[in-house]
Amino acid sequence: MLDLAFRPDRRLSQPVYAQLAELLRAWIEAGRLAPGEKLPATRDLARGLGLARNTVTQAYVTLGELGFVTSHVGQGTFVAAGGSAGASSAAQGFARSKRRSAPAIASLPMEPARAFAWSGLFSLRARDLPLPAALRRERPGRAFAFDFRGGQVDAGSFPARELARAAVRAVRAHGPALTTAPEPFGLPALRERVARGLVARGIACGSEDVAIVAGAQQALDLVARVLIDPGDTVAIEQPGYFGAALAFGASGANLVGVGVDEQGLRTDELARLLRARRVKLVYATPAVQSPTGVALVDDRRRALLELADRHQTPVVEDDYDCELRLGSATAPALKTGDRAGQVIYVGTFSKALFPGLRVGYLVAARPLLERVALAHLASDFEASRFAQVVLLELLASGAFERHVRRVRRLYAERLGALRTALAGALPAGAAVTEPAGGSSVWVKLPTGTDADAVFAAARDAGVAFTRGDAFSIDGAFGDCLTLSFANLTPERIAEGIAILGRIVAARVTQAAPATSRRRAAKEGGAWTVGRSSSGSRRS
Repeated sequence: MLDLAFRPDRRLSQPVYAQLAELLRAWIEAGRLAPGEKLPATRDLARGLGLARNTVTQAYVTLGELGFVTSHVGQGTFVAAGGSAGASSAAQGFARSKRRSAPAIASLPMEPARAFAWSGLFSLRARDLPLPAALRRERPGRAFAFDFRGGQVDAGSFPARELARAAVRAVRAHGPALTTAPEPFGLPALRERVARGLVARGIACGSEDVAIVAGAQQALDLVARVLIDPGDTVAIEQPGYFGAALAFGASGANLVGVGVDEQGLRTDELARLLRARRVKLVYATPAVQSPTGVALVDDRRRALLELADRHQTPVVEDDYDCELRLGSATAPALKTGDRAGQVIYVGTFSKALFPGLRVGYLVAARPLLERVALAHLASDFEASRFAQVVLLELLASGAFERHVRRVRRLYAERLGALRTALAGALPAGAAVTEPAGGSSVWVKLPTGTDADAVFAAARDAGVAFTRGDAFSIDGAFGDCLTLSFANLTPERIAEGIAILGRIVAARVTQAAPATSRRRAAKEGGAWTVGRSSSGSRRS
């Protein structure tokens, strides 16, 4: 009997017979089913897999139509003579070369190497994992003259000297700590330092309320593992951070978008959602909304906390850019108004320092924190101990705070340069959102712009940015984009935006189709809060 690791995914629109045919095809192409080999009778295979016989019959018919199997009345179904053509010729050549290079065992029969049919072994969760749109479009290693993509910091501000000194001090002061057993909650001294530092965000907590993790992304992943079961509903901002969608989606969550406008998360939309269905978790970026950059206003902060309390729904507050405020001080963290412990606060040091430093933290109710620590132990035991002690020295010496002050001044200057460049380069009808913090701006292209053509032409011209649909769970916001100003000088910003402005202007049609106009009005009205190139206010 054919031993197939097959479990149909009935959530997919793809019929079960097509899923089975796809698996059998993978086995044939991998050489796991040899040419001429007889397949089990449809009745036997259906019984073994717990399927209807007709489902197996349809799978065999599909394979026959594709030329992978042949059927003979009264004899059965067989793998076609060319069915295993997908077996790697390179692998067969490797087997032949092995025979030539090993005369001592040349007389032993050696079968050619076969590919492994991985596609039939992936878990249901792994099959559902979507590749973010931002990553699908990337060509590994490609460099751009004007790189406005997010996730970057100013390379010229990299604190190499301070980092080297901190590393030396860390080894001298904390050498013994590097040899001890893992701490799934994180290094106690660093947890204490983080707890003291959070006073600046208005959060009063002790070290026992803090867990150190490998960046904010791991914090989201651990929270998802602890709280989310397949099929649970998670409310997430739209547009919103694609990494959060990836983390919660990987746990099998059903993601539901909640709109964002110039005042942040639409709590009226969230209230309707919470009344209509059971929501397991809400994800939000109140201080600097990702990606629009707007801040959640006070009334909505209070409304969000009230909704979380009324419906017993935890809120993940991702304060990813809390150090990189621009202009006036940011509002206190949402966590400061949390009286019941339903807010899970997530922070990171990677944004202020550099992406390669994978150290973040979360502050949460202790029952949840204990479960997070267990999940952390199962994942990687602990965030890098060496990175933790080096960061501890950067914090203790004041080097981290000095670096943050330098970067804030630099980013404020570059935001001003980007603001000026956009005002002069973008055609009328474009809208730019003024960010409350962070290192990027959100732009909506004029109605009727061919966004795909803009993206392609810009890349050809050496101008890279992140498309707005990368921040959507349903492909919306394709006519929007984010521009990071972190790693370009004011001069380079002006030059790159001038090129982008000409590309956009050349691809704006005189009149968009009615359906496009309606969609733009619906999406734009939900969040747009910037200015057109003439400086007039938009809403």
